[in-house]
Amino acid sequence: MPRWAVVMLWVVGALVVLVPVGGIGAYIYAVGENHENMRFPSEDVTVARCAVDPVSKRPVAELSVTSQAGRRGSYTVTVEFQDEREKAVERGFGVVEDLADGGTGRTVVMGAEAYEQGVPRCVVYEAGFRATEPTAGGTP
Repeated sequence: MPRWAVVMLWVVGALVVLVPVGGIGAYIYAVGENHENMRFPSEDVTVARCAVDPVSKRPVAELSVTSQAGRRGSYTVTVEFQDEREKAVERGFGVVEDLADGGTGRTVVMGAEAYEQGVPRCVVYEAGFRATEPTAGGTP
């Protein structure tokens, strides 16, 4: 086999292996760069207090939301009430509306049914953010 044919086989073989590997590496790099400073609304929410209401016997979660979203907006938070074994008993939701960037708001989430199994555990199950002022593109 001529020498140029052997060289061409090596070059083509190397390209078949290296091009897909390089493409995967470039994709991983680009995704990491694009999502480097990504924030999730749940990072802005903390459970300030979790207890049973003495009158209604329903679980109550007091939530504190400190906005780090970079713009004014509203938070919708779903709280999961759990028993001592961390099993979900029920869920409830609360809203903090029109919170400025860096501002702090509070909301109270109360369960629908009486809880008579000791002290509940309150967990932020999900949080969402909706901007109430236009962004640079002109849409909220």
